[in-house]
Amino acid sequence: MQFKIDETDSLKICIARLEVENAKLRKKFAEIEARNAELKARIAKLEDRQTQNELIKNLLSVSHNKNHQLVKDQIHRSLTRCDTTRDIGALPESLIKRACERLLHHSKDPVPLEAISEKSERIESYLRHTLEVYENSLNRKCRNMAQEKVLRPRSWPECSVFPALPAIYVTDIGVQTNDYEEENNCQVMNELKVFCQHLLDYNKRTFEKFMQDIERKYRERISMNKKLRCENEDLKMQLQEVKKKLASMKSDSSH
Repeated sequence: MQFKIDETDSLKICIARLEVENAKLRKKFAEIEARNAELKARIAKLEDRQTQNELIKNLLSVSHNKNHQLVKDQIHRSLTRCDTTRDIGALPESLIKRACERLLHHSKDPVPLEAISEKSERIESYLRHTLEVYENSLNRKCRNMAQEKVLRPRSWPECSVFPALPAIYVTDIGVQTNDYEEENNCQVMNELKVFCQHLLDYNKRTFEKFMQDIERKYRERISMNKKLRCENEDLKMQLQEVKKKLASMKSDSSH
């Protein structure tokens, strides 16, 4: 009889110990669940940020195209109302657009977009100034080319080269304008490609390793969670067996 009482006490102690361990496992399980929820929230937040970056990129692209067309239309209307259209018409369209964009985004006194299409002395004078700078640049390039031809040693098939006057090169402005526009468009496209590549590299450097670390921690915690669940199930089975033994011992002692 004393043996059965001692065994009952030991089983009760074992049950109490298992319940304490079970409570600890439940606490760890709750902590892991909370960490998993936090990681899921952080992953969702990062995904939302990436989605927002893509949307902003697309919106900027669409907005740039719309603004480009709008400014182009406004500039066309401005030139049709301008008294110096014949002079300013020698400018490439890209330079006219750039000059008007400088006026639109002037730091001290910006010109409203709707005012671009109106007749304005400020716009005309700025375009005339841009034309002077453009012609001076062309003349300077032509003089440099002429000097290079004069200073370069002649080979036998070449004819005599004479320095040309600067005014001659301004007359052939159509071909030079097309070449300048094509060069400017290529430069803009190259800058856009470089900018997109920098943006992709930045996102890759910023988010890729961070996302990999989060996913690795998330997988580790999932495996730990599964292990704790298995241990919890084993403890539950042991507890059930102990309870069955305790119940059988009680029934035997009652008889």
